[in-house]
Amino acid sequence: MAQQQPAALFEESSQGAVSVVTAFVFVLSIVLAFGGIVLASFGFTAFGDEPGHPSMFLFASGLALSVIGFIVPFTLLPATGK
Repeated sequence: MAQQQPAALFEESSQGAVSVVTAFVFVLSIVLAFGGIVLASFGFTAFGDEPGHPSMFLFASGLALSVIGFIVPFTLLPATGK
């Protein structure tokens, strides 16, 4: 096993600090992903069989929000180079 210098382990990144755009997109994607999961869980209620109950709409919109929440950081951030 090769010996490493302790200073090399904590070397400063050449990319610099996290930008405001990266932090905002990260927080937005977390809110969308987990909020979509919570919203989709509201589609599984005991009253979902009643006519006019929006259970399928809640599940579909929660699923869409979760997908958007996972797509945003993997497509938007690499496109901007952040």
